[in-house]
Amino acid sequence: MNKSELIELLYSSDEEEVYIEINDTLYEIEIGHQEETFDGFDTVYPASLTLKPKQE
Repeated sequence: MNKSELIELLYSSDEEEVYIEINDTLYEIEIGHQEETFDGFDTVYPASLTLKPKQE
């Protein structure tokens, strides 16, 4: 999903809170960053934002 698609979905929702659901458990979100990576063969994965569950 690209950033503009996510922003559009968030703005179009009436709810104020955003969580990540894993196995029926809700977690707050932690935003990270993934550097561009090369798989060693022929694929390059672009730099990206990551959404991770916040570990308390």
